[in-house]
Amino acid sequence: MPTRPRNLAFLGGGLLLLLLLARGCWPQGDESKRKPAVLVSLAPVSLGDFDETFPITGEVKPLASAAIRSQVSGVVQRVYFREGQEVEAGQPLIGIDPSPWQAALNQAIANRNKAIAKEREAKAEVQRSRAEARLARQRANRYGSLGNQGAISVDQAEQFRSEALSLEATVNSRVSEVQSTRADLAAARAAESNARLNLERTTIRSPIRGRAGQLRLTAGNLVRDAEDRPLLVVNQFRPITVQFSVPQRLIPRLELGLKVRLDPGEVGQVSSIDNAVDPSTGTTAVKATFANGSQHLVPGAYVKGSLELQRLHQVVLIPQIAIQTGQKGPFVYVVKGKVAKPRQLQLGPAGRDDVVVTAGLRPGEKVVVKGQFALSPGAAIRLAKKQAGHRSK
Repeated sequence: MPTRPRNLAFLGGGLLLLLLLARGCWPQGDESKRKPAVLVSLAPVSLGDFDETFPITGEVKPLASAAIRSQVSGVVQRVYFREGQEVEAGQPLIGIDPSPWQAALNQAIANRNKAIAKEREAKAEVQRSRAEARLARQRANRYGSLGNQGAISVDQAEQFRSEALSLEATVNSRVSEVQSTRADLAAARAAESNARLNLERTTIRSPIRGRAGQLRLTAGNLVRDAEDRPLLVVNQFRPITVQFSVPQRLIPRLELGLKVRLDPGEVGQVSSIDNAVDPSTGTTAVKATFANGSQHLVPGAYVKGSLELQRLHQVVLIPQIAIQTGQKGPFVYVVKGKVAKPRQLQLGPAGRDDVVVTAGLRPGEKVVVKGQFALSPGAAIRLAKKQAGHRSK
């Protein structure tokens, strides 16, 4: 009968199916057990202090800057410094031919001496006129008494009185001349002081301590006073400032003395906080002062760094590289045994390398910092050789 071989075929297929199931060859529901272990690197969850920072980009500005200009005209005779040299306050920089200014001072001294002589002469005239007026007044008084007694005529007495009045008027005139000569002497002395000052200005000195810039002329060139373009600029390098901006939300946390760290390694402190917010940017200007002992900070340069807002003590820290972002927020893979499991986190402030974890991890746990993007929940892991060797020790 044809049905018998068919039944035998069905019976053989069923036995084959049972054999496959018994050997585990039927596809399993949990395919993750069949995936190869993911190669990862781990980092421990640590407990430590953390500096909360804000990244900044700032411009280096000198604490003091002096644009050197000549205050007198003349020919440059000598240059006393080298370009780029450190100069002290009061140090000579440029020498201008002093000859015409010395001559002007000599003339001013002569005019002053002449004014002194005129004042002395006027004073002497006052003394002489006073003496004459005093004698004339005594004589007029005496002859006036005699005139009242009838000893002399009234005309003679009136003549003596008129002579006394005339001499007394002369005294007043002489006193006015003294005052005029005193004014002339004061003007002569002022002219002498100005001439002496101009002579001193033929030696141009640095008003501040700093580094001298490039000189735009050489000896033999003519310079004029009140030129717009400076001969050179002296900038103070030590200390020096960096100006940067911070958003207005940070203003309540700003205070003088906060540390500022720059990428070149310089450490300074906040020394100035502006009293207004720029409405176009929503930021306020802040200045930090640096010792700049190495003089690596140069005016006009732009630098990057961080403003240290506060120091947190004994907080949970993990490397930033371990953090991923999912639909429920930030998470990391935590390793238990040889299996990685995701863990949702609540994060605090972040730094350049580490981030503060406020909830979700405990010190001593280990998180995946390399290979985490190839993981899935419950995935098997294997450690990189370097970490595996370190762990075996």
